[in-house]
Amino acid sequence: MKVSVAGAGYAALVNSACFAEMGNLITHFSFEPTDISGGLPFYEPGLLGMLESNAKAGRLLFTTDADVALADADILILAFSEKEKVSAADIATTIGRTITRPVVIVNRLACQIGTTEEICRIVNHEVAERGLSFEVDVVANPEFLKEGMAIEDFMRPDRIVLGVAGHNARAAMSELFKPFSRQHDRLMFMGIRDAELARYATSAMLATRVSLMNEISALAETCGADMENVRRGIGSDQRIGYAYLYPGVGYGGVGLPRDVSTLIEAGQQAGVDMVLLSAVAERNRRQGDWALKQLSRELGNLEGRKIAIWGLAFRPETDDVAASPSIVLIRQLLAAGAVVSAYDPLAMTNARLELGDDAERVVFAGHQYDALPDADALVLMTECKPFRQPDFNAMAKLMKRPFIVDGRNQYDGESLQRGGFIYRGVGRSPE
Repeated sequence: MKVSVAGAGYAALVNSACFAEMGNLITHFSFEPTDISGGLPFYEPGLLGMLESNAKAGRLLFTTDADVALADADILILAFSEKEKVSAADIATTIGRTITRPVVIVNRLACQIGTTEEICRIVNHEVAERGLSFEVDVVANPEFLKEGMAIEDFMRPDRIVLGVAGHNARAAMSELFKPFSRQHDRLMFMGIRDAELARYATSAMLATRVSLMNEISALAETCGADMENVRRGIGSDQRIGYAYLYPGVGYGGVGLPRDVSTLIEAGQQAGVDMVLLSAVAERNRRQGDWALKQLSRELGNLEGRKIAIWGLAFRPETDDVAASPSIVLIRQLLAAGAVVSAYDPLAMTNARLELGDDAERVVFAGHQYDALPDADALVLMTECKPFRQPDFNAMAKLMKRPFIVDGRNQYDGESLQRGGFIYRGVGRSPE
């Protein structure tokens, strides 16, 4: 199929690469030139190689010309990122004033409920104003990609949610997504607003699980329970399962915080009091204080204390620091007068940018162990692979005080305590 993908960010490039990989002819449109010869402006495992191979094979063309992108497209996928600051209304107006033939538009934007129908209305209005007789269909197709695992999620989706309002759109989507449903049918057709709400409800459910586990962890720390055992007891129930049941320092990134906020705002506008989701967001905000509290309880005044941090991205296998709990902690530590040394295998550059002027007060180590000399504590904030089985003997010799705050419950606290470490985990009492 001839498919155009509009957008310059992570989601748009993943769409272009994966659809091209399945043999489609892809025209990738962005307002600024897309040059992949020098790499990508973000890290996503395997994506650059897939883009390069499909461009070389002639299945992927990059353009900044909207006329080229829309000339022969059967399907147009809207995948602009929030950073591009492109409004859905402006996009729809441009499309309506440019297209010369019917096209099925696929809305993958992070937008308010009802936006897909608004795009359809604007495009068809502009087409009619030009005296053209055809109409376009617009499909709501929310994406559920996890950063660091986007290609795997795209190529082997749990489900493909499609909000459609007509037969032509349904047929086009069935054809487009056929390669992704070979083993069993993953396509879920529904109403347009059903699909839009499904996206936000999914994020709300995941965020709720995380916040609930963090709230139970707070109780576990006061009553002598070990949250890891509690988690296993909960997750073994087939009605619940283990996914997103890990306590930690709170969720971050762009997706979950944004989607939860969008649902809360949508409820307020509709006169629905979103009590539960408001509590979820508040618990996540409070969880951002957890690591600082553990440090203060053990070390007292943090003025002049050196704190090492492993992990700056909001999740492993990405360089994204958007709403990262690590950035929150660094700012808290600097405000308390602490000396901060930090390391992340991927996110150092983005962390510097995110911290702005505060970055001048942070030591960014060249290696994970370089962050440790004379440290009063190490805080694990992201469960990156290099941090999973470190040399604890070497760490104890480097650190001023063998104190580990494990924000991901990655380590065996009992073993560390037997080895002379002071250990604090989420939902794990010091005893």
